[in-house]
Formats: sequence, structure tokens, C-alpha cells
Amino acid sequence: MDTMVIVHLVIAVVGVILLIAWAKLNPVISLIIGSLYLGVAGGLGFTATVTAVNTGFGDLMTEVGLIIGFGVMIGTALSATGTMQRVVDSMLKVVGPSRSPYVLGLASGILFPSIYFDVALVILAPMAGTIAKRTGRSIAQLAGALAIGLEVGLLVVVPGVAAVAVAGPLGIPLGKLLIWGVPLGIVFIISSIFLHSLLMRRIFDPATDRDPEFDDSIFGESPEEEQQRLAAERSTAQSAAGTSTGGGASTTTDGSSTDGADVPNSGSGGVAVQQATTAHRYPLIVAMLPVIVPVVLIVADTFTRALGSELAVLGFVGSPVVALLIGLVIGIILAIPEVTRNGIDDLVTKGAANAGSILLFTGVAGSLGAVITQVGVGEMLANLFQANAAIPVLLAWVVAAVLRLAQGSASVAAITAATLLAPIMGSIEAAPLLILLAAGSGAAFGGHVTDNTFWIFKQMLGFSTKGTFKIYTLAQSTFAVVGLAVCLVLDLFL
Repeated sequence: MDTMVIVHLVIAVVGVILLIAWAKLNPVISLIIGSLYLGVAGGLGFTATVTAVNTGFGDLMTEVGLIIGFGVMIGTALSATGTMQRVVDSMLKVVGPSRSPYVLGLASGILFPSIYFDVALVILAPMAGTIAKRTGRSIAQLAGALAIGLEVGLLVVVPGVAAVAVAGPLGIPLGKLLIWGVPLGIVFIISSIFLHSLLMRRIFDPATDRDPEFDDSIFGESPEEEQQRLAAERSTAQSAAGTSTGGGASTTTDGSSTDGADVPNSGSGGVAVQQATTAHRYPLIVAMLPVIVPVVLIVADTFTRALGSELAVLGFVGSPVVALLIGLVIGIILAIPEVTRNGIDDLVTKGAANAGSILLFTGVAGSLGAVITQVGVGEMLANLFQANAAIPVLLAWVVAAVLRLAQGSASVAAITAATLLAPIMGSIEAAPLLILLAAGSGAAFGGHVTDNTFWIFKQMLGFSTKGTFKIYTLAQSTFAVVGLAVCLVLDLFL
């Protein structure tokens, strides 16, 4: 019976992929069909299957719904103030376009470890798109770098949630993990981005791998678009100046100016607007507060909890929902000079609309994950691998990889793999740190349609489902293979 459940899981996952990629059926519908099939075929029964689908959707929305919504709205506010473009331009002045994928990957994985993968993704995805548009670099390389950096930050670098969670059962002090995690994380990110970029040059095809209906205006202007806009503005200004010269002397019967005399007033108004825009051009550190403040609050809460000194107030403001709400309020306040108070509602509404499809994809992935849990796949795999501890590093990687393929969550896969080996750590020669690294890198392998962030990534960066497999799945799998190779080498010395 256990074997048949795993067979049905394989059929469900392959079926979902075929429905989406071959039959061109909407991913939401495909995921629901796969969830219903697995539940019924796996022995849950009709009623329990429907309950699991509904519960999985609701539970995941409870966990990440507001996080995603607030994160997307923060991105909308930053777009309204031009902050993302300023960050990109400043970064490119320092490192140049050729190194931008590496900078994005290292920033997301080392400078801003992914405490909550969803939070970091919805904030940083627009930056990847903007860099691509401003520099002409391939969006595939930049998006892949982001996928790699975020996964490394989540699974290897303190205070990434999975890294911290795995360190506990393995008895690894956070200080030791911090010392090893950062340099190894840098190696993982740079090596993986290099290899993935080589692959993208060969296999990425924008014609089939980008969503033709995606509106990339949210990423700002390309240099060509900026030049066209400026040229149009100059042309309009010259036409207006000519009109002003021809009709400036005429007046109406009450002494007010006609159209020609109105132009200087409009022009002065335009200058005033330009001056106001310049006056409200906040220092970059201030403009980035909608991102910085939530990250600082969440990091501070994570560290205090890790040190065993929980503070109620910090636990409140450092919770992801509250921290992001604070960041959103700051973003709205900073955006008022650009959009005015009357435009704030439109700004929030636009952000909510952008978040809608992301939330739908995320929720149905939760439905499939709930059914997978209910049929007992995780427990079956645990029993299957628990007795095979002869090669613990490879075993930790394989267990984590299989769990990631099966149920979608990298955090769950890494924690489960490490937990299986924790009881026997005293009787094997492998260092606990290597088990953590192996479990973390294995958990990055093969993220696909059962992973809710697969769909967030697809929607926010405008890829087709096929393109998301090439970029998100392949990028993180590249890190998984690089991580395994590094672990096997380190096993010779540690």
C-alpha cells in the first residue's frame, strides 16, 4: 500500500506538469486536479480529500497571504517613488552590468538572508527585472541569480529560517554556523550563478520562456524607452514654446490670458513640479526604509529568540506580517509627494491587484501539499531511508532532495532530513555541520509545481511555466549539485 501511494504521488506530480506544459491548462486548475486525484487514489476518501484541499489552501493563506500582499504593495510604493531604479543605478555604478547577477545573488543570500523566502522574493523580484531592463542583461541570468541567492540564504546562512531550524536538532551553535555559513554561502552562490548563466545562454528562449501577456512596465524604463520619452517631452516643450511665441499678446475681454499666455504659467507650474520632485528626492537610505525597517525588525526578533531572550514587543513588531505592515505604512508616507494623498488608494489597489494572482497560485500549491501530508508520504520516505546511515552526507542530501520533489517546501525537506539523522549523530563520523549543509543543499533540488514560491516567481517575473522550470527549478538544482560536491570534498577534511 505504501508503494502504491508513492506511485500515485508520482502520477499526480507528472500529471500536473503535463496538464500545464502539454495540455496548456491553467496551473490553478491543474494543481487542484492533481490534488483531488492524489487524495482519492491515496485512500483519503472523497470527503477527506476535499477537506484537505480546502484546509491546505486556507492554512497557507493564513501563513503567507498577508506577507505576500504587503510585500507586493511595498514593491508598488517603491516603484512609485523610483527607489528601485535608484538602487539599481547606484549598484551598477559600483560593480558594472557584467557582475550584476553576482551582486544580486550575494545581496539576497548573504547581506539579506532569506528569513522568510516569500518576503524576500516579492521585494527583490522587481529589482531583478529592473536590472535586466536597465542593463540589457538576460532576465534569465538575473532571475536565476535571485533564485539561487534566496535559497542559499534560507538554507545555509544565519538567520535563514531553515538553517537555524536545522542547527537545533544537530546541536550546531549558531556562532559556528555563522562563521562557516557565510563563506560557504558565497562559494555556493558564485559557483551556482556561473554554471546556471552558462546554461541559460544555451537553452533560454524569450519567445517561449516569457509570458507574452506580462506587462514589464512595472520594472521601469529601459534606456531606449527613457530616450524616447525624453525626446517626446522635448518635442512637446518645443511645440508649446512655439505656440506661446505666436499668441502671447492676445487677451480676453476681462484681461485674462488666452491659450498662448497660459503656456508660461503652465511652464512655471512644470518647473515647480520638477522642483518639488527634486525636493522630495529622499536620500537613498531613507527611500529604502520600507525594505530596511521590516528586515531589521525580523532579524532582531530572530536573533533574540535564538539567544533565548524573547521580548514581547519585539516579537510583535518583528513578526513578518506586522513588520511588513510597518514597512508598507512607511512606503505610503514616502510616496505621498509623488502620487498625492488622492493617489494613495490607487497605489494600494494596484498592489493588491498584482498580489491577487500570486495568492491564488500560492494557495492551490498549499492544497496539494496538504493532500501529500495527509496520505503520509513524508513518514513513508522517512522510514525508507532511516536504516541506511552508511553514507550519512549523501543520505541527508538524497532524503532532502526526495522530500523537496515530493512536497515542495525546502524548509520542511531540510528540517526533516536533518531530524532523521540527528539521533545517530553520536555514532557516525560525519560532522554535524556537513549534515546541515548536505540537507540544506539537497532541499534546494527540483523545486517545481508543488512549491508555492515557484508560482510567485513565475508571476512576479513574467515567465511561462516552461521558463520557470528552466530558471527557478534549474537554478536551485544547480546550487543543490554544487552544494553536494562541496560537502563531499569537505567530508575528506572535517
